Amino acid sequence: MPGAKQQFILVYFVLGTIILSRVMPIDWRNQTETLRDCILLAWGLSLVNIFFLNGGLGRLFGIRPRRPLGLLGIPLSPLFHRNLGHLIANTLPFAVLGWLMLLQGQDSFYTVTATILLIGGIGTWLFGRDAVHLGASGLIFGYMGYLVLRGYLGPTILAVGLAVMVILLYGGQLLTLLPGATKGPISWEGHLFGFLGGVMAAMYPDLLTQVANLLRDLL
Repeated sequence: MPGAKQQFILVYFVLGTIILSRVMPIDWRNQTETLRDCILLAWGLSLVNIFFLNGGLGRLFGIRPRRPLGLLGIPLSPLFHRNLGHLIANTLPFAVLGWLMLLQGQDSFYTVTATILLIGGIGTWLFGRDAVHLGASGLIFGYMGYLVLRGYLGPTILAVGLAVMVILLYGGQLLTLLPGATKGPISWEGHLFGFLGGVMAAMYPDLLTQVANLLRDLL
């Protein structure tokens, strides 16, 4: 994203957070620590992978469509990035959208994140191009899908406010869900299926519980 847009995002983000803190209690410490730990983990693993292992961990833990080993990437691929520019580009959107998710509670954050990883990862593994799909952008688009749809399905003041903020900040990025809308090694499939994962998480909050019960019955 251009530097000017990053500045606008930071301004909107700070102002929105200040306004929200006036009308609802925010567990600043725990939410900040959760977000910090996620970002530090992704940065630590990505930097080691990029500068010391020549991308080896990314090739091992990325989503490789229709290959058994590629299933490892379903939970792990968001932690690895192709290069420093890729990592930096994903950090600010993840920080902003991750914080908006955490405003709805840590339990919701973890549940929605797991749902996005599962649905987005499986969709990319089944239908993605024959390439290594890496990075947190699928998770980012999943948060976008969840927050926007929650503003429609559960129209509380908080949900609507978060949805409007997401649309203002990142609405233009939705075009990258389409085939051919991105250039270079960008996984539009990861964007699309991550977004669908967020939509499913908003529509079916108990989806993970239902899947766990189904697997338990089958086993």
